[in-house]
Amino acid sequence: MSTETEQQPAEGTASEDENPSRVYRWLDDRLDLGDTFLGKAFPEDAYGSFLLGEVSLFTFVILVLTGTFLGLIYTPSTTAVEYTGRVAAYAGTEVPAAFASVLQITYGTRFGMTLRMVHHWAAFLFVAAMGLHMLRVFFAGSYRNPRELNWLVGTALIFLGILEGFLGYALPFDEYSATATGIGYEIAGTIPFIGEQLQYLVFGGAWPAASETVIPRLFFMHVFLVPLVIGGLIAVHMFLLVRQKHTEQKGERHESDGGPDSDDQSYVVGTPLFPNQAMVTIVVFLMTFAVLFLLAAFFPVQRLPIWGPSDPTSTPANVGPDWYFMWVFGVLKIIPAIPFHDAISSALGGIPVGEFVAGVIVPGIIATVLALWPFIDYSKNEVHFTADPLDRPFPTAVGVGAIALIVMLSMAGMNATVATVVSGIVHWAAPIPVLGGLFTFVFTQPPVTTAEVTLPLQVATVAVPLVEGVLVYVMLARRKKRKGIEDSSEAAAARAASQDD
Repeated sequence: MSTETEQQPAEGTASEDENPSRVYRWLDDRLDLGDTFLGKAFPEDAYGSFLLGEVSLFTFVILVLTGTFLGLIYTPSTTAVEYTGRVAAYAGTEVPAAFASVLQITYGTRFGMTLRMVHHWAAFLFVAAMGLHMLRVFFAGSYRNPRELNWLVGTALIFLGILEGFLGYALPFDEYSATATGIGYEIAGTIPFIGEQLQYLVFGGAWPAASETVIPRLFFMHVFLVPLVIGGLIAVHMFLLVRQKHTEQKGERHESDGGPDSDDQSYVVGTPLFPNQAMVTIVVFLMTFAVLFLLAAFFPVQRLPIWGPSDPTSTPANVGPDWYFMWVFGVLKIIPAIPFHDAISSALGGIPVGEFVAGVIVPGIIATVLALWPFIDYSKNEVHFTADPLDRPFPTAVGVGAIALIVMLSMAGMNATVATVVSGIVHWAAPIPVLGGLFTFVFTQPPVTTAEVTLPLQVATVAVPLVEGVLVYVMLARRKKRKGIEDSSEAAAARAASQDD
């Protein structure tokens, strides 16, 4: 594979064109491509983790394409219509027009079910790829000076991706989507003094009473407004990436090839964008496309006939949000009683304090810490090499603790499932001496109720992230001291800064 070097912007001088690709040179001779953009160097990555950002971009493109198809057939209305499609359970009955149109897409349109399933799985993969991409950047320390702004853009993108998923919940207007949307509507209303105005701004009316107004508004935001903002932020993200260059994994350079020294942070060494990296990008796109179609074919999700159309008079059992919202749902499930609840609620205009703390304050704190992390773990010098997480005890411990917190909160959101699993364990362990007594000391005989697992989940949600974070920090700090390790990327940046002085 050919190698390209690209200077960091701080140096301010152009690099020599050493691209050995015959295809590139042939095109460059005829089209004067130049190498300022098409020759951009992509660092070598033994694990392929640098491609997670590309997977996020491709899933967004697939979301737009499949969403355009779905939007052409979908009807954003809750007016009752007679269903005349193929689903026998609803044939001849009156159902909301939105529900009927999604049934028509799924069961009455050629390739409709496939494209709808691809759209759902692409939404899941979009959020998952962005999350994993941010974890890669976090543990590698790639958010440090001068890339703080791109971290802020990435943080906004992942929360907009989650918001976009939420806005799409309501559109089929089935029992599941109506319940999940109702949770978001109630959370928005808990914000003191502006909650009611925020509900009107986002939803346009009460949910589900004014669904005839709410559904078109959510449809507009889901298919146009939020995707437009996401697309704009992706453009900003890419612009900053081109201007600031990639971070580079230390130890990937081959000095014997005559390239820059292994500690020289003024260059990025890797493969050129065209044609080498472009070929990799095409392969990644085709693989993403194939994986989404495989998931859509063998693992269908959001099957409307099971839930049925929205019924304001009932709430389906065990309903919950998609996995990327489950941690917020978990906070709502295990939030303890708020001291002086009535007095605080009265002072704040009668809002439900517990729901406000669980649905707004706690997620808001987590989001704020995530966004401001580059300024908490601040680097004075510019850092252009990625770091080894094992060399940075504190950031790595915080990252591990944060992952554990999200996992525990997500488990709390599935407390009914947790109760069922615990019931099976208690039943299995009951005949065993000591172990059975221990379980029955904590729980009653099976079936264990969701109320009984609330306290253990509250304790575990606090204790597990804290214990894991402390253990990781202690082990890595001892390792660092024993081996006399320093953050090689930070040390190289400091040496470069001292040489400049």
